[in-house]
Amino acid sequence: MHEPLITEEAARTVAPSATSDAPRMTSTPAGPRPAGGAPLGGPKLTPSAPSLLVRLEGRQRVLALQRRRFWRELAFAGATLSADALTVAVVFVVLAQLPIHVGAAHLEFVRGLLPTTPPALLRRVSSLIFCLAATRSYSSTDMGSQTGRIALAIMLGIVLPRWPELWSTFILSRAMLLGGVVVVLGLALVAQRRGMAVALQSHDPRRLDQERTLLVGVHQQLQTFLAEHIDPELDPPAVYELEPSWPGDQQEGWHKLYEEVHRSRADAIILVGPFSDEALQNVLVAGSAAGCRVFGLRRRPLREMNNPTLIRRGEGPISLLSSPALLGWQLVAKRTLDVTGAVLGLLVFSPVLALCALAVKLTSPGPILFRQRRVGLGGETFEMLKLRTMVRDADARSAEVVGANVYGDPRLFKAAGDPRITRCGGFLRKSSLDELPQLWNVLRGEMSLVGPRPPLPREVAQYTTRHYVRFEVAPGITGPWQVSGRNEITDFETVVELEQRYIAGWTVWRDLALLLRTVPAVLSMRGAL
Repeated sequence: MHEPLITEEAARTVAPSATSDAPRMTSTPAGPRPAGGAPLGGPKLTPSAPSLLVRLEGRQRVLALQRRRFWRELAFAGATLSADALTVAVVFVVLAQLPIHVGAAHLEFVRGLLPTTPPALLRRVSSLIFCLAATRSYSSTDMGSQTGRIALAIMLGIVLPRWPELWSTFILSRAMLLGGVVVVLGLALVAQRRGMAVALQSHDPRRLDQERTLLVGVHQQLQTFLAEHIDPELDPPAVYELEPSWPGDQQEGWHKLYEEVHRSRADAIILVGPFSDEALQNVLVAGSAAGCRVFGLRRRPLREMNNPTLIRRGEGPISLLSSPALLGWQLVAKRTLDVTGAVLGLLVFSPVLALCALAVKLTSPGPILFRQRRVGLGGETFEMLKLRTMVRDADARSAEVVGANVYGDPRLFKAAGDPRITRCGGFLRKSSLDELPQLWNVLRGEMSLVGPRPPLPREVAQYTTRHYVRFEVAPGITGPWQVSGRNEITDFETVVELEQRYIAGWTVWRDLALLLRTVPAVLSMRGAL
């Protein structure tokens, strides 16, 4: 990033999209009228109520952003891994062709060090790739600064397996041969990484680039930032100006931000200027759900202080405030687990699902599937599927369960002894078989196998800002709340704390562990109503 200045007119301004004036959906959270945003130098938007079409577009937009980020991460990881594998293979093939004259005592050592057959070469390449991953040489943003981790990976993959063979009467000659292979392989990998860092610079999803950045802030500070810290030789960043009352209606405010991220193809958001606590929290959560890292411009009096988390962008020092809950390989691993698990689940449980559907149809009139609007990733609503467990006119009879909430908290609802539940509905609920159709939601990318349970819009309307952490990842069929006793945990703050710890400490092993813990929890029907 260079330091030259540009004028305000040179900056590309992204105007927030207007929303429809159709009446508000009754299933969306209530809130104050939105103020929205306005483009720099353009007209201010007036408050408007989002229509059904806008809501659906918002959900599709955040899912599209997640899919775009997923494929970019997958393509970048595939290119990096392929380049490493090819480099290692070429080095070993070339070294194996060199006329190395060794005695009979060294022949077995050389054969073990330099593979000469395709199966042996494949084993050596795969073991080194595993060592590179284990030493976290793929986790840093800068591909060209991995020399130490590459060296450690080579020590683990090449030197350590040959270490016992060094200690013989030929230790000096064997050490020189092993050292030569290590040096050549290390230099080749470092050179390849630096070349790939340059070649893939514009495609690196972790890189902070001006062309893929969205500036979010208030008018005056945005003007100053554009004038002082933008490189005129590159495409200018997109700009989204916030009104003082943003986000107004939460879902509409988030939807507008998703629209700008999509339109500008941004991977990062930089906050410029002062924000209210509510606006800051909403940008952090919405940005994370959209797959963007969120940075904050440091205030001028603090710019002389040393800060290890400081990232310099020309002469504009910024600090990383938030990043997506899942990054890089985590996003790829979780989505791979979701798709694989959903496909296998639908195949394995299709006979059970068919029998349950038949039971629903035969025991009560009405549709087999129950469709309900829930709030998911990024605060956008989607249609969650379940096998119908209540009578057809359950909504009309809702007065029968007023005051029967076992939680005593309107942000969670479950009625004990609900008279609207059908004959087979009680068993389907207790066994969780009614949730099998949600595997289709997982395939569509609206849900995950493991994650926070998706709340109802009327429940979200009563959330405070700290509860929005539930929307940073896709909602799950099962999760930490379910395996901890489902309806035995009745405190909403405890539920949010469980889910927050899950999101912050996510690993693929934790998802697998929660899936395994779900089996006895479901079979025992512990805490089920």
